[in-house]
Formats: sequence, structure tokens, C-alpha cells
Amino acid sequence: MASDNYSFRGPHISILFRHLLTVALAVSLVPGIFGQQSGEQTPYTLCSTYVTGSGGIVAVASSASGVAVGEKGGRIRLLSGDTLEAVWSAEVGGEVVSNLLVAGNNLYAVVNSASSEPSSKLRVLSIETGLIRRTHELASDRSFFLAIAGDSVVSVPESSAPVIFSPGEGAKPALVGAWSEGDSFLFAERERILLASANGRVKIASLQTGVILSEKAGSYGKVAIALVTSDGRSVVGTESGEIRAEAIEANGRFWTFKTGGAIVYLKSFDGKILAASNDNFLYLLSEDSGRVIWRSRLPGRPSTGALLSTGPAAFAVLGEERLLLIDISSGKVSNTVALEADEEIQPGGIFEGVSDGLLLHTTRGIKTFAANGSCRKQN
Repeated sequence: MASDNYSFRGPHISILFRHLLTVALAVSLVPGIFGQQSGEQTPYTLCSTYVTGSGGIVAVASSASGVAVGEKGGRIRLLSGDTLEAVWSAEVGGEVVSNLLVAGNNLYAVVNSASSEPSSKLRVLSIETGLIRRTHELASDRSFFLAIAGDSVVSVPESSAPVIFSPGEGAKPALVGAWSEGDSFLFAERERILLASANGRVKIASLQTGVILSEKAGSYGKVAIALVTSDGRSVVGTESGEIRAEAIEANGRFWTFKTGGAIVYLKSFDGKILAASNDNFLYLLSEDSGRVIWRSRLPGRPSTGALLSTGPAAFAVLGEERLLLIDISSGKVSNTVALEADEEIQPGGIFEGVSDGLLLHTTRGIKTFAANGSCRKQN
């Protein structure tokens, strides 16, 4: 289990909010009683804060190499993962208008130039040095979302077909031919890409050819989020509150589960599905049958979340000035991390930090927290 590794604050935020990676929820309880917590709490200490002087942080990505930060004014920095001290800084020739994506030794970002003829470019930087390795010209658009699909990178413009960039010198980018006006990107993996149609249908296309492999009949409510499980079935969440598990390349539905609000978070792990809904509940479902293992009421609507490899799930709730850590085995709140007054965590802004710590992208900057007060350095 791992947390999503990027956050992005921009016009294309709805796609990121659905994907992700990434994102949504907070607290869980014993049936009907908010606030009951399980086990001893491990206090978290604020260690470091990074605030940009260039006018704002628009995108963050976390990796083993450090924390990549896209800033207004066309600058990307790499910060150390624990102290948030600068490792390198690079001008990228335009405003960052996508999430930042780290894949191998490369850092990907889309920038829009401020020339008389605006253009969009995919920059590929060395994660070690910040030097620009390659640039790909893109059809101009207001914002983009970047995703990993096996060894390829998918660039999703706000208003046109996704483009697939395959590895290797001389490889030409390919348009996803299955895309049509009104579609939205859901998910990509090594062989397939999932798209949602406005009529509630889900199109599953080949990543290599762009040809539609299958198209799933919809129901009331457009599909807002999706994933592909390890055993090869698709699980989708709709704006009307349905969660459906379906065969990918054949007709047939395994199960359907209905909630009381739009599905805003889905994660598959260990044969289970963790879901968050705008009905203010977290759900843990069996991946095979859709059976409810537990459900937990939240104190409000989930805003963003992540499933951490250290065990708990971490979620933020609108209006709550704290991050909630959830015991994934019981659905109970196991810990909280205090935020400042009126501070909010950005969509996709929860990351695993160094030595079981936490890294948060909030409206007050980037912050690192250490468990048990074990900060390497406080600043």
C-alpha cells in the first residue's frame, strides 16, 4: 500500500481529484459514535515548513529523491524530503499547468508559455540535477493531468484526447483514438486506459493502439473515479454514489454497492476496496463480493486522502483543522495531526515522509511531521 505521490492545484483539479491520485476522507468510528479512537496515539511533531516567495505552490510530487515543487512564475525546485532544504532549482520556460510526475530518474511537467502565441510543452527533467532532458510539443490547452501507464506517460489535456508517450529514443507520441468529446480520463495501467462518457458508460481502450476493447453500460450518474484490480477487473465509482465491479473485456457485473453520495476516493489493496463517499462515510468492501467489512462516519465531507504503506489511511475532511489517521483494520481513528486555523490540505497533498513521518501540501505551504518528535532538524 502506498500513498499517491503528487498533488496539483489548478483548473484541471477535478481530474486529479477523481484519479489519485488520489484522494479523499478522514476519520472513522464505532458505529454511530464519532471520536472513539483505538490504541495509543503516536504524537506527530511539526519539523519543517517550506513557503515559496514566488507567489504560490501549484504542484507537489514526492519521491525517494526528494520533494519536487512547481511554483508560480515557471520554476520547479527539488527539496530534501526531511528538512525541505533546496537541492536544485530550475526555470522551465512557462507556467506549470499540470501535476508533477516522477518516473524513474525523470520528472515530468507541462508548462504553458506566455508568448503572443501560447503553447503547451511537456518538459522532461533529470530528477537528480533539474536539467531539461527533452521537450515535447503539445496541443495547447489550459491545464493537463499526467499519469503513469506501465513504462509510458499519459498526458491528459483538459479538453482533448489523451496523448501517450512511450519510452525509448525516437518513439512518437500517440493519441488515444477511443476518446470523444465529453469523455474524461479515469485510469491507466500497463495495457489499458479507462475513459468515462457523459452518458455513464465506461470505455476501456488498448494503451498500445487506442482501440476500444470494451464499453460498459452505465447507470444513473457519470463515472467519476475508477481503478483496475490485481486480478484484472475494473471497479468504478459514480457521481450518483454507486460502486461497481465489472469484467474488463467481457460483459458481466460482479457486484454493485450503493452509497448516499458521489464516490470521491477508491483504493484497491489486499483483496479489499477502500472507498469514500460524499455521504460522509468511509467504506471498506470485499473486492470479490462487495460485502461491507466496515463503514465509518466522518465529521464532514472528505476532501483528500491516502493509504499509507505504514498501515493507516490518512484523510482530511472539509472544515476540520486536523488530519485524521484511520486504523484500516477497524475503521477507527487511531491518531490526528493538528493543522493551523483555516489551514486546509490540498487535493492529493498527503504523502509519506521520511522515517514513518508525514509530508503535507497545505494552503500554508509544505510541511513535514515526524512521529514521536524525532525531527532531524526543525525550521
